Amino acid sequence: MERWVVIGAGSAGCVLANRLSADGGRHVTLLDDGPDLTPAVVTPAISGPDFLAALDEPGRSHPDLLASRVAGSAPTPYPRGRGIGGSSTVNAMVALAGDRARYEAWGWTDTQQAWDAVRIPVEEPHPDELGPIDLALIASRPDARVAALTRRAGLRVTSAEAYLWPVLDRANLDVRPDSRVERLVFDGRRCAGVLLADRTEIDADRVVLCAGAIHTPALLLHSGVDTPGVGTHLQDHPSAPLTLELRARHASPSDAGPGRLVVGSLAQIDAGDDIIQFLPMNHLGTAHPGLGILIVALMTPRGADGTVTIDHDGRPLVDFALLDDERDLAALAGGVRRALDTLDQAAFTEIVDTIYIDDSGTTAAALRDDDALLAWLRTSSGDYVHASSSCAMGRVVDDDYAVIGYDALSICDASVLPHIPEVNTHLPVTMAAERFCRRETMET
Repeated sequence: MERWVVIGAGSAGCVLANRLSADGGRHVTLLDDGPDLTPAVVTPAISGPDFLAALDEPGRSHPDLLASRVAGSAPTPYPRGRGIGGSSTVNAMVALAGDRARYEAWGWTDTQQAWDAVRIPVEEPHPDELGPIDLALIASRPDARVAALTRRAGLRVTSAEAYLWPVLDRANLDVRPDSRVERLVFDGRRCAGVLLADRTEIDADRVVLCAGAIHTPALLLHSGVDTPGVGTHLQDHPSAPLTLELRARHASPSDAGPGRLVVGSLAQIDAGDDIIQFLPMNHLGTAHPGLGILIVALMTPRGADGTVTIDHDGRPLVDFALLDDERDLAALAGGVRRALDTLDQAAFTEIVDTIYIDDSGTTAAALRDDDALLAWLRTSSGDYVHASSSCAMGRVVDDDYAVIGYDALSICDASVLPHIPEVNTHLPVTMAAERFCRRETMET
């Protein structure tokens, strides 16, 4: 029986565990360093509408993961999902597939078959779930719409629920939470297994890294993999948050608050050669009552200068180098100007008292000056928690996801995307994993 080890049980790893173990000639061991997720342990915070509450669940994110966003900025926490289900347990559930033509430009001409196989359900929230910023955005922009979410009957559906739970009884599938991989084990240039932090060694005929665009390159580097390009070309969607102080609470059921839907709408804006996304956050949790955010994100960044390196203990050091490309700075600035014009519309002025751009109380009025706007973005731009492309196909892996220069070692997660998609990354990564499995099935 062919022994497979899959490292990381997130958007990609859960897919691989299901599809690969469907062949009785394989034994699949799925490893993750975080907690388990079964129907018996899904909490209301994970299944519910408030992803901020999900992020607060013990063990569901990496508390010590830091990243620098723009030049000169200090590293700050970068929330990534942890445990069985990965980031699908804590994300905002936005379900977008992206433009097929962009995938075909990578040489991925077989994506339709992979999309057809995706098992993540998608539904729109009920109108009563929409918060005040959702409603104002939809009223203010013809390109705004209710967001499709990765839910069923109003409850989050994680990758674990969609792909793992139906096959947990397979004798040839071994799911191991709380199992941190210390390093890969090699026999020459062939990957022969993994060594866990507890010194357990697991032999394998094939190893696939699905640990994400931060932890996959970090593990490769810690294991001594010398393929050029590992940890380079890192990307994310640059973003700019406009904090909205809402007027006195409305009595309508659409009023947002803790336990209610944080994100229920979006606008995907065609801005010439760029795509800008407006994403509302109707509330910021109990610690920040009366506040919401309109996030402006550049979904088509050109810059790809980010890096993942490691410290002496093998922990990731992350620098996204967002906006190092002046074209990205100009495009995001244009998006912020569009957002300010949108916030001038009546639907927003009726619900928003003040728009802030920092914690010191500076208001968005300062951004009407172009020099001030660019200076603010250079120091205050954030990410979208969509890390990708740090082991890009054509650089680190070949067209079959295999690590160049090594045998029996593959990568299948956001790190292999040749370029960051113009949409939120959960569903594209799921599709990429389905594509990997189809190609493995066709080869065998």
